[in-house]
Amino acid sequence: MKIRYQSFITAVILSAGLHAAAQTKPMATIRGKVDKEKVAKVYLFHVAQGEMTEYASTRLDAGNNYAFALPEVKEGFYYVADNNSRRSLPTRFYLKPGENVTLDFHATGTDITGTSPENKLLGQWEKMYRELAVPSFRFFEGNYDYKTFFPSLEAFLPKAAAFKKQINTPNKSFNSMLRMVVDSDIEYAAIFFLYTPRSIHPTREQYPAYYNSIIQKDKFCDTRILQLGDAIDRMERYTMFYNMNSGVKIAAGEQMQHAVGAICNDTLKGLFLVKGVDRYKSLEKLRNDFAPFMKYLLTDSAKAKYLRQESAIASYAKGEKAYNFAYPDINGDTVTLASLKGKVVLVDTWATWCMPCRQEIPHLQKLEEELRGKSIAFVSLSVDEAKDKNKWVEFVKKEKLSGIQLYAKGFSEFAHYYKINAIPRFLVFDKAGNIVTVDAPRPSQPELKALLLQLSEG
Repeated sequence: MKIRYQSFITAVILSAGLHAAAQTKPMATIRGKVDKEKVAKVYLFHVAQGEMTEYASTRLDAGNNYAFALPEVKEGFYYVADNNSRRSLPTRFYLKPGENVTLDFHATGTDITGTSPENKLLGQWEKMYRELAVPSFRFFEGNYDYKTFFPSLEAFLPKAAAFKKQINTPNKSFNSMLRMVVDSDIEYAAIFFLYTPRSIHPTREQYPAYYNSIIQKDKFCDTRILQLGDAIDRMERYTMFYNMNSGVKIAAGEQMQHAVGAICNDTLKGLFLVKGVDRYKSLEKLRNDFAPFMKYLLTDSAKAKYLRQESAIASYAKGEKAYNFAYPDINGDTVTLASLKGKVVLVDTWATWCMPCRQEIPHLQKLEEELRGKSIAFVSLSVDEAKDKNKWVEFVKKEKLSGIQLYAKGFSEFAHYYKINAIPRFLVFDKAGNIVTVDAPRPSQPELKALLLQLSEG
């Protein structure tokens, strides 16, 4: 009993007046047992502006039990997950002050047992929803393809409609919210399924009729969706589906405008926009892209997130001094950015194992040929690991790659400096060794050639 007691206490959300608060406010508890292998911790999340935020975590005791105690609770949806399902499929439950909720983790899912009518009903829905959620969100655990998922989706729809008719707790606000959640859950799983790795993928003509009902004129108008911990991701998935299936030809560079137009509430537009702000590496591009949308950054959190990213990439602004890299070429001679002064420098950050990188090589070779004689240095910087250096050498020789071929021995200083965590990434520096852009168009895009010409002739 001592071990369980200590586990319970360590899980309590600590605050200066914890004991005093517990005497005046009803304590809410979340506890349960984990009947799964390789689980050491359980995480509790609350929801902030449509995203899950870790609230607390605790280790299991000797009997695989866990517990959380919360002296102050804001009524609404919370989430729990074990360390294995933390990212893929957390369990949603409803919490009110003073409520005791039991959530038991099993290999087949998590069972919710609550004292409130809200959790009794939500527990039923969560159990039903696994039929869609598991093949959609846990795509890496089994070979789920559209031939099995689409029939399951169609069979699930009448079950969900029947469930919605049973939503009738004394909490009218919860009833309305849960009806919205049911519809949103189904849509989320259906869209998520389409855009995750599968052994085979359907054509648009093979989609079941349900997909024709997803795109609607007034979508994401209700800010109550922000009570869900994956609300922003739901908007991202929807706008992806919208851009690809709305029947409108989207011009290059207008995907963002088109996606924002799919969301009808201005507050939601702003939170959707800043969700992807950390993908920006160029301050100039960030400011240019967001200029038409700054009016949608209505919440303090949206404004703060945007400003944090501006601050984080301020050193990458156009005209700032570039990082003076120094790496060996294919012959072992060191090449630095400073040694290329007087030339416009295009750096292609790539690796032999990266298929999108290799797909750009023919376009890069064509670009080199077209711009031969211009004051441009074409630098290909390999981030292959040390164990694959010979593969890099053989690939360069076999493919007869031109330009300046450098070896960076993995994601080294250059990649860290420019926060490169996905490749290919193209960067352009001017003749004086200053930054032009650290997120340039790819060689397959005509904008890169125009940029290089302008800089080389200027």
